[in-house]
Amino acid sequence: MDGTRGKGDRGGDLWPRFRLVAHGVLVPLSVPVLVLIALSGAHAWQVGATALAAVALHASVEVALRRPAAGFAVASLAMLGLVLTPMPGWTSSALPSAGCFLVVLWRITAASRRLRAAALVVAVAGVVISGLVSWARLPGDLPAWTPAAQGGFELGAVAAVWAGAAAATRRRERAAQAERERLEAARSAERARIRRDLHDVIAHSITVMVARVDAAAVTTGDDGTREELEDVAESGRDALGALRAMLAVLDAGRPDHSEAPLSLEALPELVRAASTRLHRVAFEEEGVRRPVAPDAEAALVRAVQEGITNAFRHLKPPVAVDVRLRWERTGVLLHVRDDGGRGGLDTGPAGTGLAGARERVEAAGGTFSAEQEDDGWALTARLPTKERR
Repeated sequence: MDGTRGKGDRGGDLWPRFRLVAHGVLVPLSVPVLVLIALSGAHAWQVGATALAAVALHASVEVALRRPAAGFAVASLAMLGLVLTPMPGWTSSALPSAGCFLVVLWRITAASRRLRAAALVVAVAGVVISGLVSWARLPGDLPAWTPAAQGGFELGAVAAVWAGAAAATRRRERAAQAERERLEAARSAERARIRRDLHDVIAHSITVMVARVDAAAVTTGDDGTREELEDVAESGRDALGALRAMLAVLDAGRPDHSEAPLSLEALPELVRAASTRLHRVAFEEEGVRRPVAPDAEAALVRAVQEGITNAFRHLKPPVAVDVRLRWERTGVLLHVRDDGGRGGLDTGPAGTGLAGARERVEAAGGTFSAEQEDDGWALTARLPTKERR
């Protein structure tokens, strides 16, 4: 059995129909043939051997249901017995139950890649043996090409069944592979969504929390309290580092942009929540607000969030961040700029937030840049607006 398929899938979807034909059609057709053989003067043992071979052929179909190799072996032996049974003026292909061999051939070809070639060799060898026996028993009043024509027909039937089963198996395998790839893509997209949510929401919240604790530590007059607050801030930075390490594991390549959009109405609250005594965040909006696509709106909010998070994470307080949103006739321009604080902080390796923000903006049809200026960093994003109708 091919290890890539389960027991219920061996032989494909056509197998139930083939079983129905083998038992429901070939049996009623074979019974009259056996009667005609008996009435034509054949010996009782010849009729009995033919009937036994027919029963074995039908039994092989049932055996092949769960054990294709064993079923094919039974069918091959039954056909060999049928061919070797002497029956003047009659050939084995005249018994309709012989079609069971083709049914079992389909089964093993579809079920076992390893035995597929061997099954074809056995089937072709059986055709050759059948042709030689027919030629040896050829009556004098029949032309010599008759066994050759019979063998050609049988060989064509074997080749057609074998090729059809192999082609059906390949189609089924391609469909299964496509389904596996679809599921893997869905899992990758879900990991990417979880990664972005962790980065954009939890990482931002931890960064703001650490900034608030740092501000409290600087302004408190109690040395013990200051030391405790510094410990809390350091624990927060450790947690943020561990979170970023986990995000690297969850990073699954190209992100999925089908998540629920964020609203621009959240920007004022986002700015207010991020501000502390040592972290000033100002928000300014210019122009008449125009409608934007949901993914563009989410990209703007996440870009603001990433700009604030980067400033708080990488700069020593006090830090000032200006967020400006300017509405133009054909688009909206976002500018997030910090003042550089009192210098940079050693926060370990860079994260992937800016890259994620860039992907979001570009996926929404916009442009994104993050550049260092004289006294700080500036993040700029430009996104198109919808035309009014």
